[in-house]
Amino acid sequence: MRFSLRFALLGLTLAAFPALAQRWEFGAGAAGTFYTSKEVTAGSLKANAGFKSGWGASAWLGNDMHNYIGGEIRYMYQKNDLRLEGNGREYVFGGRSQTIHYDFLIHAAPRKAKVRPFLAAGAGFRGYEGTGREVAVQPLNNFAFLTRTTQWVPVVSIGGGVKFIPAKRLAFRGEFRNYISPVPDNVITAAPGAKLGGWYHNFVALFGVSVLF
Repeated sequence: MRFSLRFALLGLTLAAFPALAQRWEFGAGAAGTFYTSKEVTAGSLKANAGFKSGWGASAWLGNDMHNYIGGEIRYMYQKNDLRLEGNGREYVFGGRSQTIHYDFLIHAAPRKAKVRPFLAAGAGFRGYEGTGREVAVQPLNNFAFLTRTTQWVPVVSIGGGVKFIPAKRLAFRGEFRNYISPVPDNVITAAPGAKLGGWYHNFVALFGVSVLF
């Protein structure tokens, strides 16, 4: 009995060492953000539906599970107004999004390096929200309607960047991400007889600072 108890305690102690060896990171940053657009067809007529370029802010909590492999959970807020464009006209409607996702990070340099390039890939969910003021007759309403609604959709995150670690507890980072998500068809709704579908690519360039512990 005593031998079994000692063996169990030894096992728990050894199992705790990897967790203690992990380095955690908490950070925040600011970003510039822009989207690809999607074509809307109404018979022989065509328009583009999408988002204007905008800005974003992000916070993340991550850790190094291995000398080269880590992971992080991230929250991203973005301000990008909705846009409908066609026939020489443009209609803009207030919009924003919130994203929560988890990424795996593969670093090209070990944990103790001062410069650590990395690749990132993961997935999560994004909430699109129309925040503009709806009008009785919306321009270009033969193509689509931009609505004051909220819709959550799945999102895939891929990208990469580099971490600069000038001090033991401090890191700076720059990165570029591509967030891929389906068209939020409740927020950007195709008009009767019109066709709109596919996936948006949202490109984000972010710069941030982290505390290491």
